[in-house]
Amino acid sequence: MQERFAASDIAERAEQALSATISDSGFDLLLCAWTGTSGRPALQVYIERPNGDSVGINDCVAVHHAITDVLDVEDFIPVGYDLEVSSPGLERPLKRPEHFELQVDKEVRVRTWEPIDGRRNWKGRILSVDGEILAVEVDGQEYRIPIPAVERASLVYQGPTKGQKKGANSRTKRSKRS
Repeated sequence: MQERFAASDIAERAEQALSATISDSGFDLLLCAWTGTSGRPALQVYIERPNGDSVGINDCVAVHHAITDVLDVEDFIPVGYDLEVSSPGLERPLKRPEHFELQVDKEVRVRTWEPIDGRRNWKGRILSVDGEILAVEVDGQEYRIPIPAVERASLVYQGPTKGQKKGANSRTKRSKRS
């Protein structure tokens, strides 16, 4: 349990320390995560654009440079670590109630710190969010999971369905004119 709180504390402290700098760079801070405690630790910083446009590699590099100095000055991480800045991606991480609220009716993967109803891993559709309670449908049954009990959660990428072409539009082949 001690490691859990240390990881959570580092992530929360990083969010507090970095939010303004990331905002000044033209991005929103989605969340920070402290990972890899058994190997090489990493501070993961997920950014997004306020208008919803995509985040590119050059954006991540620029934010990385902007926040490195803040982390060096604040100096609250007691060990060596890697700093990773990225977009949320297709399997967007979810942490706060508002993250879950925006994804109602979408499929999610959730892992809890401790077992709830005999399980720690959940994969199902988000039904609703009521305060700090996440309602998820798994195999036709509704489960209520306290959001503070969630170790990690993310959307499940739903690729193109069978018979659907990749991309936003399907194109038809034009016939040749003689």
